[in-house]
Parts: sequence; C-alpha cells; structure tokens
Amino acid sequence: MRFNDVFTARSLAYRLSADPSNAMPFVGEAFFPIKKKMGIDLRWIKAHKGLGIELKPSTYDALATIRPRQGFTVLAEEMPLFRESMKVSEKDMVDIQRAADANDPYVQDAINDVYDDVNNLVNGARIASERMRMSLLAPTTGDMKIQIGLADNTIYNYNYDVNGDWKSSNYLPLSGTATWASTNATTAKPLNDIQTGLDALADKGYKGAYILMNSKTFNYLAEIDQIKNALITLTGNAVDYLDQATVKDIIAKKTGLTPIIYNKKFTTVAGTDQKFYPDDYVTIIGQEQLGNTWMGMTPEERTLLGDPKVDVGIMDSGIAIAIQNIYGPPARHETTVSQVALPSYEGMDAVFEIKVK
Repeated sequence: MRFNDVFTARSLAYRLSADPSNAMPFVGEAFFPIKKKMGIDLRWIKAHKGLGIELKPSTYDALATIRPRQGFTVLAEEMPLFRESMKVSEKDMVDIQRAADANDPYVQDAINDVYDDVNNLVNGARIASERMRMSLLAPTTGDMKIQIGLADNTIYNYNYDVNGDWKSSNYLPLSGTATWASTNATTAKPLNDIQTGLDALADKGYKGAYILMNSKTFNYLAEIDQIKNALITLTGNAVDYLDQATVKDIIAKKTGLTPIIYNKKFTTVAGTDQKFYPDDYVTIIGQEQLGNTWMGMTPEERTLLGDPKVDVGIMDSGIAIAIQNIYGPPARHETTVSQVALPSYEGMDAVFEIKVK
C-alpha cells in the first residue's frame, strides 16, 4: 500500500469541509461572509450610504444641474498570502503502512495524527482570517488597521481609515469616572454610552442591531448601578446581583441591541494565547452586511492544480491543500495549506466602537 493511495488532497479537503467542528462559523464570518475571487488584488467600494441629499432647485426652461458622484471611495489592495507546511517522516510512513493489517491497534492513532496535522494547518488559516475580521470590528485605539507580519520578514499593513474619518465619528474612548470600571459603579453610564453610539449611527442613516464584546467586558455591566437601577424600574425591587442572562435582557430592552458575547481564543505565531475580541471594548453593529472575506487564488491553485507531481485540493472556503510525496532519501510526505485572504469593509460606517476602560 502506498501512502498517497490513502491520503489525497481531495479526500482531506472533503473531510475537513464536512467536519462538524469546521461547520461552526467564527463570529466574524457572520458579518464578513466568505467569497472567492480570481487573482490576489482586492478592489472594493466604501460607500457612504447614509442620509439622502435634497434635490437642487432649478429654473424653468433650463438644463438640469449635473450632480457630481460622491460618497464613495475605491480602495485597492494586494491580498496577503498565508502558507505553512507539515511533513510525515519515514517513521510515520511505517506506522501508516500498518493500515494494511486491520487488527493493528496503532492504525487509528497513526491516521489521526496525519489528519490532525492537516486540520491544525486549516484551522490556522481560518484563525488568520478571523483575526483580520476582528481587527476591523474592534480596532484598538480606534485605528482601523490590519497588521500582519514578522514571520519570514514578511509584513502586510492595511489601513481602512486613511484620513481618520471613521475614528473621528464612530469611536468613543471613555475616561475618568465615565469608564465601566468597578470603581466607577455609581458614575458610569453604559446605557448612555451605548445610546451615544446608536445616535451616531442614526445620524448617518443606520440602525444598530448587535452589540459585541467578550465576557470580561460584559461582566462590568453587572456591577454598574445604572444597569441595576434599570432592573429596579422593571421589578420594583432592589437588586444586589445580576447574572448574565438578566444583564442581556436589560441591554436588549433598553437599547434594542442583541448582545453577542465572544470569548474564543487562539494561539499567536509567537506562542501566546490571545482573545479574538479584546478586553475593554464594545462594538455596536448595524443591520447591514459589513463586507466580505475575500479568498483569492493561491499559488498552489494557480500553478500546481493538475500537476501530476503534486496533489492539490481546494476546500469550499477557498483554502488550498497541496500534498507532495518526496522519495528522497529520506522519503517524506509534505502537506502545505495556504490561503490568500483579506476582508472588504464596505459597511464600516455602520459600526461604532466604545473603549470602555
């Protein structure tokens, strides 16, 4: 039995696409659905689709005044490439060879190890996309940027708010006694802060639908008097403790927003654990689709698809899996996972961020 008779790029891509764990979307995918495109250049239009402009008056028997097209910007970027490989050694191949004996107790462990290698790489590609999306939904300090790099001296930088227009109108940093810190339980006014964000979106013609944060930030709300007092007005009784379900209900009733608590973590290239959504921020998100996660054509798909020396499979998400058997010596089996990905952000004006602490 040959190794590549068992593990092919297409079988691995199919298996991972059908895996229930991969069918569970990252939160960012709901707001930036995945779309595939040819090439690696991304052009998207950031439109200001807020308030309408009144029609100019005109005199009779006169030509109509030509209204200049305005309110949109065409942005073009080269999409970043993400790519890593893992290999199966000669010793691993010996273990897989045991699959010829159905009674061998090591078979399933050996097979699982190979699948785990590929799954780890594919999951890493999905993590890279989610990290970019979260950089747009919760830009720290209000700077709308995606920064990727330092590995292999490759650095990608993307600025989605070159002139600072979004930050000046859609970002609210709280300070002093206004922050949601536990020491400000009597002075913090989170419902007012959220209303400020809703009003800012309404001024541009958008209606808020969701409020996104992680549990640490959400738990601040349970200690703030304004939230407790909101429950008193509903029940008529003083309260000392609020659970998450009650706080969610208060936020929904008072603001009309659906809270989304996002605690998922990942491990960075440097090996540190990190939250996708940062502490001490909340994001108000409008009803409109914010953008897309565009997947470009990887070098493996462009140049190796159909090459008899390399087996290439493309997942339905656009991630490419390339498998190559190198007969050495030493013999080895290499699996490479790659993606070309970058979010567009046409609906960024429908997002408002608050730095709460």
